[in-house]
Amino acid sequence: MASLSLPDAVRRHPAAWGMAATFAASLLLRGLYLAASPDRDWPFSVFFAGDARFFHTAALDLARGREGPTALPYHPPLFPALLGLLYRVLGEPQGSALPYKLALACLGSATVALCQGFWRRLLGTPWSLVAAGLYATSFGWLVLSTTYSNETLSALWLCFTCALALRVGGGVPSWPAVLGLGAVMGFGTLTRAEHLGLWPFLLASAWTARERAPWKPWALRWGAAMGVSLLLLVPSALRNMDTMRELNARAPHLEPLPEWVPVTVYGPLNFAMANHAGATGGFTPALINQGGSNGQLDPSRPEHRRLLLHGYAEGLRWMVASPGDAARLLWTKLDLWLDGLSLGVGVSDVPGGLIGERAPVDVFVPDAAWLKWPLAALLLAGMLLSLKPAHAPFRLLSLVVLHRVLITLAFFGYARGLLVVFPALLPLLVLPLKVLGERHAAVARRLPALAGALLLLVWAEAALVATRETPRRFMASGTTDAVNGKLIQDDRVRLWPQP
Repeated sequence: MASLSLPDAVRRHPAAWGMAATFAASLLLRGLYLAASPDRDWPFSVFFAGDARFFHTAALDLARGREGPTALPYHPPLFPALLGLLYRVLGEPQGSALPYKLALACLGSATVALCQGFWRRLLGTPWSLVAAGLYATSFGWLVLSTTYSNETLSALWLCFTCALALRVGGGVPSWPAVLGLGAVMGFGTLTRAEHLGLWPFLLASAWTARERAPWKPWALRWGAAMGVSLLLLVPSALRNMDTMRELNARAPHLEPLPEWVPVTVYGPLNFAMANHAGATGGFTPALINQGGSNGQLDPSRPEHRRLLLHGYAEGLRWMVASPGDAARLLWTKLDLWLDGLSLGVGVSDVPGGLIGERAPVDVFVPDAAWLKWPLAALLLAGMLLSLKPAHAPFRLLSLVVLHRVLITLAFFGYARGLLVVFPALLPLLVLPLKVLGERHAAVARRLPALAGALLLLVWAEAALVATRETPRRFMASGTTDAVNGKLIQDDRVRLWPQP
């Protein structure tokens, strides 16, 4: 049998080759970014510290097969488990986190490629490649996918969720689709607990797209998918039950903590910390710090126990008592979330640049917000276009973005919270440009090609930066520790390139 030439193979399997090229290009750019980064050996990034310290410690315990100290299940378990697996396969860290960062970069690159695969059915090949190029070159994602960030894993599950839900549409899901969607939703929830809250939005999208098929089989299959996702939470819930019982036994004089915790206890606590008179819109441990606890959550302290149990009531009580302040806070949260649109492309974050601030537990945001409001308008236009029958498949993506907006309004305004919904958000950004281009045949052909050519410059610039004799260095300022004088990484940090 004669072997196929490369052009023939590409023509026969364009989707697979497009995804493979997207993966390779994304991974190359992430490798070039790491090569030029002064923090490539650190488990965190100068542009994002997050929960890297916790993830590293938890992964070491898992890799060594030992149990850490009994503590509240605050962090969802799946990303530390993935990192622990990497520590087992690649060996424990020996002074450098680079091997694990490269592994996470592979995961992030695979997400970009898989997104391009399902975007192709929505946008067509040219525009799906443009959207994938924006994802691959996003400075925010160059940071998040090359550091200890559970956003990298969360975006993968969101990609699978959107792809599977769009494939099912409004029809009765097949049993393989039921199992697949249920598994993806369960794993997504074990990565970030709010992923479970997507179920009402997925059901609403499927119901509105449902044709005249009998509703009972439809409801049975979708109910079974939800059951699969909940079933995957049982091992975590049983493990957490033992922890909660032990913590209750240590403080029998206090109101008992709930024993049934499927994933994490952070819902009521975070809601209270996000909605009070001293709230900033972003993360702040002000309520935890009361009484001199220095940001350390201790369930044996009565004031912390109250927030863990009654945080929703406390936050709602303040919002009802101060509606004006609460409304202003909601806008601040949305504004901070939209800061994710300020981040540009490439290793130099064009056009925003590399001078800006890293808020607590959030990604770096440049001072120059050139892109924020134009892209916000474009996103809104895409969501409005999704209401038209001609663009009905995009409604699911709009609902996913809406879910993230509601989570942001209820809790903290994070720029990284916008980046994590790129699998749903980027097609909505590109949709208005696609619609505009379709009105003029010449524009429809040239606009994606022009966008692609401009994006290719990002790889060229990354190669130049990575091969410079003098690596890039950054200066930082912020609050310092009174004992050793070191910068407090969990506080607000200002960053700029070293001259």
